[in-house]
Amino acid sequence: MSELYVKTILENDRTVIADSYFTAPLKIAKPFYREDGYTEIMLMCASPGMFADDCYNMRFEFGGGTKTVISAQAYQKLINTGGGEARQNTRINLGENASLCWLPQPSVPFAGSRFRGRTEISVARSSKLFFSDILSCGRTGMGERFAFSEYSSRIAVTVSGKFAFLDNSRLFPSETAVDGVGFFEGYNCQGLLYLYGVDSVELPQTAGIEAAVSKAREGYAVRSLGNRSDEVYEFSKNVVVS
Repeated sequence: MSELYVKTILENDRTVIADSYFTAPLKIAKPFYREDGYTEIMLMCASPGMFADDCYNMRFEFGGGTKTVISAQAYQKLINTGGGEARQNTRINLGENASLCWLPQPSVPFAGSRFRGRTEISVARSSKLFFSDILSCGRTGMGERFAFSEYSSRIAVTVSGKFAFLDNSRLFPSETAVDGVGFFEGYNCQGLLYLYGVDSVELPQTAGIEAAVSKAREGYAVRSLGNRSDEVYEFSKNVVVS
């Protein structure tokens, strides 16, 4: 089991890391202080990917008034797990008047991989949240399109302790035509972007991307489809910027 913990606070009008802890292979890079007032914290991993029985437990506390971007060094590669599975549990707490842009790189499930992800996000009423989650169909260049065994992801958001948004995905390519209607619909990648604390959402017109926005109980959910992970990733970033 690997663990990572990050706590940020506002100090002299700048978001800084007040406390952090991590065990191999997880780590964070030295923060980047951006001109837009956000502090970018890059997640890193010394492993080539997640293997069978890997378990990543990550916890983040973003203090009141902080402005943070969470990015990742590389795509999350989910390696063939055989009869086992890889797991990732993430807990995020966003304080009053805090802003968080969660923009990691897409996940790439290899043939035979099983992955189970659980993300719990607690948001204060006055906060802003932009949370991106992108999944590709696998390594298409290796002939591994939808060759993974299972991909399970549950993302739950509460605002001031009350349920606001839930996305629960369980994909079994061997049992369900995940390439068809209601899933990837012929595309290679799908993206989810959840936004809270905004009055409206503008979707940029992007060639090769199909997207739609829907109102959640609190906030908005943007679903996107494309054939290239990097294009879906850039689309999500552009929605946040707009």
